[in-house]
Amino acid sequence: MSKKLRIGFIGTGNFARKVHYPSLARIESAEIAAICENTHIERLDEVARQYGIGQRYQDYQDMLDKADLDAVYAIMRPTYGLAEVACDVLAAGKPLFIEKPPALSVEEMRTMAEAAESSGCGTQVGFNRRFIPVLVEARRQVTERGLCSITGTFYKHELKDDWLPGRKLLTNGIHAVDTLRWLADSEPREVVAATSKGFTKGDNCWQALIRFENGVVGSLLTNYSAGARVHTFEIHGKGISAFIDPDESAVIYADGDRKSPQILGAKEFAGSDEFIEYYGLRAENQHFVDSILAGKKPMPDFQDALKTMELVAEIEKGQI
Repeated sequence: MSKKLRIGFIGTGNFARKVHYPSLARIESAEIAAICENTHIERLDEVARQYGIGQRYQDYQDMLDKADLDAVYAIMRPTYGLAEVACDVLAAGKPLFIEKPPALSVEEMRTMAEAAESSGCGTQVGFNRRFIPVLVEARRQVTERGLCSITGTFYKHELKDDWLPGRKLLTNGIHAVDTLRWLADSEPREVVAATSKGFTKGDNCWQALIRFENGVVGSLLTNYSAGARVHTFEIHGKGISAFIDPDESAVIYADGDRKSPQILGAKEFAGSDEFIEYYGLRAENQHFVDSILAGKKPMPDFQDALKTMELVAEIEKGQI
């Protein structure tokens, strides 16, 4: 029998229950061996029963000390002490998966990246856009011809003033920022950005123009006072352009033919109408499990996430 990755899971929040528990349950080479929750004990018991998890803990250090684990998932917000938990998990010698945003600041992320480097453990951050089937395919088709420009957008209807400065870009828009880095397959050389207050007291709109080291130019457009959530990407290459809405489709035009584009339906291309499948969430979990079992480095790891955090911080400066 092939080895299964024995996972200790910290957290029973909505996203964990919607995405990561069901994703891991589908991966034959993964087993959730232990679960930890220190606040919502009723959820601890409910999730443990639902997924047949035998070992239950209310203290993650207790779980690290007592459970036989190959890796840990810590699905919790940075405001709840994620950085400390992450460093403790890595100090215990356990590979670690966390969600975005991975930290509250560049400095905090750098501490986590250094802890990962010192431990030698594999790490991964849940930037799942890198695993969305239609986006992966659109990127492949454009880049094999040669890439020249990319755009990422994140619009949302959240006219609220109860966010800390910069937190909106860090919480949601960071997905678009990270995807631009992944699409370009390069690091920023120059960044020019503008911020604005869209009917709120604090900044809630960020626009940026990024020239990457390989010459690719990226643009970021975000606005949290928009009419609805719209999250899209454009990838332009030599005689080819892809327009991607990960919830709907990728529309690919090539060689001047506007009348008959290639249309890849997000759900049809993924072979499933389930969110965890067509939005790349099960795939990112599969990647982490496969990488750890094979002794390879998962991506994006903490060092890579640090680069995304640094780009977010540069955009937040709003130089113009």
